[in-house]
Amino acid sequence: MLQLALRTLRFRTGTFVAAFLAMFFAAVILMACGGLIETGIRAAVPPQQLGSADVVVAGDQTYHAPGGDEDEPAILPERVRVDAGLESTISALPGVQETETRVFEGAPPAGTVDAIGVVAEPGTDAAELRARIDAELGDTALTLVGDERGRAELREATATSVNVVSLAGVFSAFALLVSVFGVASMLGLSISQRQKELALLRAIGSTPRQVRRLILRETLVLSLVATAAAVFPGQLLGRLVFGFLADQGIATAGVAFHQGWIPTVVAMVVAIVAALGGALGAGRRAARVKPSQALSEAALDGKLISGWRALAGLVLVGAGVALTIVTVAVLSGPLAPATAAPAVIVFTIGLALLAPVLAKLMIFVVQWPVRAVGGLTGDLAVLNARGRTSRLAAVMGPVILLTGVSTGMLYLQTTNDTADREAYTSSIVADAVVTAEDRVDPALVGQINQLPGVAGASEHVSSTGFVESPDDVSPMGEGWTLRGVNAESAEVGTPVETTAGALTDLHGATVAIQDEHAGALGVGVGDTITLRMGDNTFLDVRVAALFSAADDYDTLLLPAETLAAHTTQGAPARILVTAQDGTDPEQLLADLTELTAATDGLTVADREVLYSEYEEQTKTASYAIYIMVLMLVGYSAITMINTLVSSTSARRREFGLQRLVGSTRRQVLQMVGTEAAIVAVTGVTLGTTAALAILVPVSLKRLDSVIPAGSPLIYAAIVGLVVLLTIGATLLPAWRATRGRPAESAVAVE
Repeated sequence: MLQLALRTLRFRTGTFVAAFLAMFFAAVILMACGGLIETGIRAAVPPQQLGSADVVVAGDQTYHAPGGDEDEPAILPERVRVDAGLESTISALPGVQETETRVFEGAPPAGTVDAIGVVAEPGTDAAELRARIDAELGDTALTLVGDERGRAELREATATSVNVVSLAGVFSAFALLVSVFGVASMLGLSISQRQKELALLRAIGSTPRQVRRLILRETLVLSLVATAAAVFPGQLLGRLVFGFLADQGIATAGVAFHQGWIPTVVAMVVAIVAALGGALGAGRRAARVKPSQALSEAALDGKLISGWRALAGLVLVGAGVALTIVTVAVLSGPLAPATAAPAVIVFTIGLALLAPVLAKLMIFVVQWPVRAVGGLTGDLAVLNARGRTSRLAAVMGPVILLTGVSTGMLYLQTTNDTADREAYTSSIVADAVVTAEDRVDPALVGQINQLPGVAGASEHVSSTGFVESPDDVSPMGEGWTLRGVNAESAEVGTPVETTAGALTDLHGATVAIQDEHAGALGVGVGDTITLRMGDNTFLDVRVAALFSAADDYDTLLLPAETLAAHTTQGAPARILVTAQDGTDPEQLLADLTELTAATDGLTVADREVLYSEYEEQTKTASYAIYIMVLMLVGYSAITMINTLVSSTSARRREFGLQRLVGSTRRQVLQMVGTEAAIVAVTGVTLGTTAALAILVPVSLKRLDSVIPAGSPLIYAAIVGLVVLLTIGATLLPAWRATRGRPAESAVAVE
């Protein structure tokens, strides 16, 4: 069987080129994802200032939030520092030649440092020395060796590790689903094109097991070659994507890209197994057909849809419905894409699997306008589509996939971006911003409050923290936004309304909480809660006030000086100014500029600077999503073109016979173009339906609108691209297949 498989591959190269390309590009994407995951896990940062140290002691920037995923720790936003007193303790350990302390950023509190570099005595085993140092450290510090040492200098590298691994891991799952469908679809088409050949094998005595073994061995050989050829392009794509992520700030520029043999081999194995799974499903019917039926069914459509395919399609659609319910009923805010994005994928693949049934329905709907507009060629196109639904469904699946994935993922991102932007805008009350290079003088707040037209001015500090006690109720352990304010101006400077206590009591170790969150935590005014701050320290705070605010206002208010002490910078560096009603914005900016002119390092701007900073942050976060979506869309487009070209090229004999009975070449091409239009319209309709199945509920949830946010030009571009690729990838091979004489084409081998 192996020799027969090799000969089949050798003498029917054209039949297998499309399947090879599907496997090749699937392996490339999976290998690129594997490289990103390895890079994130390693988080290798060659040290600069600490290059002479054998071991580096630094703060642990990760934190397992209560209720959070143990495998995905939260990243603390502030520099986690270590006790400077550890230097003397470490210096006294056996094998230590010398130590040095380092401060890389901000103004650390007295006695703490950013890192301690340890130089080992000659001949000392680094692993043993590291173990000795670990025994002296607490829970908030750790030891770094090798290329890990650079993480102490670039604390953002820890965020790179978690962000890149999470992003690449999720995308790998998406890519696997899409690539498995693409490979299986392409293999199914190539095997259906060889139905007569396989039928002859059954007719001359081949057993179903032998036919299955032939198909599996053909696929195995093909997938081995395809995955081997994908090794270098996969590494290149992974390095290219990581470079884009670093350029946009998603990954730290100092982190070194790594793609060793482990992710490469894993990607190869996954791609090969996916291909074999697709081949097993695609060849199932060919292997089970009875010899007496083989020749008669070789040229006819058989069963509309197999039971397994129908079941898989219904299961995926059901999974999409379940994910939609979770998205709307359970998750909110920025967490919505966690289930909405997978829903897009499973809905789309589910409808693509049900394409044979859905194609019948769509052909029934479009047949009258097609016949009315297309005349005789339109009638032939409809008859072809109705008589060969299996072939139509095979080429329609990738069209549905491309339309659904691109429409769903892109509009899901634009909808969530718009909702997040609206939520951020509603939380901004300030009309002007005063920013200092290092810190602002607290006395300046009082001076600004005396200016005409100023309703209130407050120092502004922001960070992220976690409630350690009582049990945290933040969504999925994502943490709380901590905002530092001045007590006297907090009422006019924040979008809240006090319901208990008073915001003017925010002094020292105190906090104000939204009343609904306080109820969930089981605390009230006067009670104490324990916070883990952004620098990984604990802070017991008394509840000074409760307030009402928007549902997604997951913010705790603290005194600015109290919060600033737990940030990397160590002091407030910004003042937010709120104007009285009717105040001229230009006059306010002029008064602030005049007041701050005598002090160096102060800048004055309107509230747009806050929006600009937010836009930059969201742009950075969204950029990574768009890169991943582009890769999925690119693979879907390649699969679609691949399938259409292969399907049309295999019809050379059919076109020759049609021309022999009287059709002109132009009429044949018109018929093929009409068929392509049917495929495009049907695929776009079903793909759009799959996308809307999740977009409408998400839009209603987040924007209170049935229409997703985003420019209509995005959808127009998607539809235009799909139609152009569908018609182009059908007409070009048809034009090539009809170039020769009809008699030669009619006797061509299929």
